[in-house]
Amino acid sequence: LAPTVAEMLGVQSWDKWDGQSFAATLKDGADTGREELVISQCAHVCQRSVRWDKYLYMKTYHDGFHPHFDDEMLFDIENDPHETANLAKDKPDVLAEGARRLLNWHSEMMANMPFGYTEDPLDVVLKENGPMHANTVFSPLKSYRERLKETGREDWIEKIEKRHPAFKG
Repeated sequence: LAPTVAEMLGVQSWDKWDGQSFAATLKDGADTGREELVISQCAHVCQRSVRWDKYLYMKTYHDGFHPHFDDEMLFDIENDPHETANLAKDKPDVLAEGARRLLNWHSEMMANMPFGYTEDPLDVVLKENGPMHANTVFSPLKSYRERLKETGREDWIEKIEKRHPAFKG
């Protein structure tokens, strides 16, 4: 958004912004799309995804105690817009392409971090034991275990304990 607004206002864009202007699309309808788009989030889980062609590759670094997330997932967004069918096992070549794209993006971003930062923000969250609600240091795990039981998800407890030994209470 920021590079687009800057260009629309005739202001020079800051070269450290992780973004590109879509002003030409808004002005003239020109194709200024990207070959791929990387999405990163660390609020509820720690995941990064890359979207290209009709595919979405997702890498889970911390599942936020949601055992239905595999470490790597692949979806055909065109035919499965709600991401219900993980194609990771069926399309290993496409899965590898997604992993390669994400790795290349990460290498480029780390080489161009602004303000002298040297650490990936995702790594910071992981060092802090994951997303706050699932952080084994701060999170009230006992109440979460009770909540799982109350909501009919008691079977999640064993799955979570396998992935996260600190969850055992």
